[in-house]
Amino acid sequence: MKTATGTGNYETFYREFDSPRMRQFRREAYGEDIGQHSWVDAAELRGDIPRLRLSRSSTLLDLGCGPCGPLTFIISHTGCRGVGLEQSPTALQIGRDRAAALGIDALLSVQVADLNEPLPFAPGSFDAALSIDVVLHVRNRRGLFGDVARLLRPGGRFLLTDAGVLTGTVSNEDIQKRSIHGFTQFVAPGVNEYLLGAAGLTVIETENRTASALRNASGRLAALQAHPEDLARQRDYLETVIALAERSALSRFMYLAEFRGP
Repeated sequence: MKTATGTGNYETFYREFDSPRMRQFRREAYGEDIGQHSWVDAAELRGDIPRLRLSRSSTLLDLGCGPCGPLTFIISHTGCRGVGLEQSPTALQIGRDRAAALGIDALLSVQVADLNEPLPFAPGSFDAALSIDVVLHVRNRRGLFGDVARLLRPGGRFLLTDAGVLTGTVSNEDIQKRSIHGFTQFVAPGVNEYLLGAAGLTVIETENRTASALRNASGRLAALQAHPEDLARQRDYLETVIALAERSALSRFMYLAEFRGP
């Protein structure tokens, strides 16, 4: 998972992110290492690329890009230009290195930014925007969605996933174990749709992707068994994600919205 509200212990995590041990861990956890550490995998991204309607002339904004794994994956598949925003300088340097290794460094630009603050771009700067499993760590999602609408050109699309949609009963103990990565905000069904609409974005598709969170959390937990040096705290976290997903108490949803002009 990425955080958009503070770097904290993520800086330590990112320093080891591209080590041989962590690359092996991602292969074991996800089946295909694309430099991710959220609930997304390569198959999901391949299915989402057409939703964004990207071409070589497009510019894509990734909000909370982390080490740019998904962003560089999309750039490699489409030839579009990509701009990544993230609070961790270490993560962004990993992203630059990944882009260079893939031969797409000329297509990627990144900068440090806080998603709770106004985004530093002119209106109509982007053809599409992406935010993968980040919005639950944003304190001001209403403001973020408004900024996305401001930055998209008419017809531009915004695809986001939120792994914090409450769809059942969750205890205070569940909340505590599920919130180890800093500020975390869970929302009721319909909240994201309402806030996207209020920002001037038309929701054109939603999809329950809890199965992907369950699958990838299970993969990460299994991979941890082979790496006992990793913290037991991560095991508790992943076991909680799995338990909440299995009983449909906390769900992951994809939302696709379009800006159709003022």
